[in-house]
Amino acid sequence: MAVLLDPTVRGELFGPAEWRELTGIGDVVAHCTDTAELLSHPRRSEAEVLVISWGAPRLTEEVLVELPALHTVLYGAGSIRRLTTEACWKRRLTMVSAAEANNAPVAEYVYAQTVLALKDVHRRAQRIPREQTLPPLKEVPGVNGQTVGLVSFGSIAQKVAGHLTRLRTRTLAWDPYQDDDVFRAAGTERIGELPDLVARSLVLSIHTPLIPGGTEGLITGELLRLLPSGATLINTARGAVIDEPAMLQVLTERPDLYAVLDVTAAEPPAPDSALYTLPNVMLTGHVAGTVGTERRAIGRLLLDELARVAAGTAPRHAVTQEAALLRA
Repeated sequence: MAVLLDPTVRGELFGPAEWRELTGIGDVVAHCTDTAELLSHPRRSEAEVLVISWGAPRLTEEVLVELPALHTVLYGAGSIRRLTTEACWKRRLTMVSAAEANNAPVAEYVYAQTVLALKDVHRRAQRIPREQTLPPLKEVPGVNGQTVGLVSFGSIAQKVAGHLTRLRTRTLAWDPYQDDDVFRAAGTERIGELPDLVARSLVLSIHTPLIPGGTEGLITGELLRLLPSGATLINTARGAVIDEPAMLQVLTERPDLYAVLDVTAAEPPAPDSALYTLPNVMLTGHVAGTVGTERRAIGRLLLDELARVAAGTAPRHAVTQEAALLRA
């Protein structure tokens, strides 16, 4: 196998014991820290499996021609859409993503932010030092019985719904691509029309993948104006799924709304962006996904998948070309 990992990323994914486990599963013919090193490595043509993560190159025909024996790619991150090209599918490469390991922390983040929103923590944390008084508790909606809406209902949103069951909230979701059975299994009410979902959600969490020409600007200003008074918007998907200029206008018009944004259209936003100055916006800068010690779960998934490949069995987290189009 060939391993292409920045030293920092390698240390985040694999501790010493895990690295020994990896090298014990297969022969590492090339251990490289950047693309140029891999593509000039004298044993690159022997690599049947490629282990990569953040910072990996797009797997173009020019890259793949240097890896003629390659049949499996283990990607220690989420969506493979920016990684893959038609050349990958033409060669019928098995593309494995560690998205499931990355999804769990995102769902935990959304769960935590939902609790904080329904406890009115975001607003109160700003008001108390500014006003030097205790805002009335009667303004806090509380958790029980409140409605939480999930826009799209893939892996992360389904995990969020699982967490929310312990809160006794009412969980709604919109997703035209999922079967009814998926909603029933998660104890979540399916909503057929997106405006209906938005209008009923005191917390609205975005989980829609960014599909060029498909979901860009899906969440419009008109939709956001439907949010109930005091609602909180959470976005951990992609910034461009929301019409950002329209969102800023709505947040300016309606200070009762609050936005918790782990992602933005431009990252970081432009220096003059109102995202920095609006009092009803919180920017958390991609902390929702795996960070710190959480990234060892990605390494564990890669090791388990590598062991399956070495044993001649099918990996559990392979992504098809069709499925890749519907993932963030």
